[in-house]
Amino acid sequence: MNYPLYYIIKTAMAQQQLAEILSAVRAHKTYIEQIRDTKNEKSRKIELVLKPELKKLGFIHSATNKDYPLFVRGSQFEIDFYNPRTETAIEIERSNLYTKVWLALYKMLESNIIKHGLIFVPTRRIVRNYPEYSYELTCKRLRDNAHNLLHHLESLVVVGY
Repeated sequence: MNYPLYYIIKTAMAQQQLAEILSAVRAHKTYIEQIRDTKNEKSRKIELVLKPELKKLGFIHSATNKDYPLFVRGSQFEIDFYNPRTETAIEIERSNLYTKVWLALYKMLESNIIKHGLIFVPTRRIVRNYPEYSYELTCKRLRDNAHNLLHHLESLVVVGY
């Protein structure tokens, strides 16, 4: 099985850019999986471990309007990672996936300058003592329910860590 898993909902993203992002995730596979599998851990730890490599690729961490004019004036939205050169946003989610994934997509759509989005979700997690294959669920939900929403984005990829 290749790591990390990824599913292209809509694509126009350069394959080289996607490969570089996936390589950054792959380089920290053990640590990221440990965070994924530990109860009550936060996605922020994954952000921090990916920050140096993604910065080399041109990404700004915790991007807001103070860093770059991503949203309308006065917006309090924050994007986990944003690359102004490629107009690519990355959101990393760990819990409350149903609402957080839709919020991540909404933030990407609310910006007039984000053209490519990646949403990172755990491949699996434990919910009420039962395994949930959250990556597959997220891919299916976005693929089946976001047709009209995706007109603004040129590409959307779900990455399972």
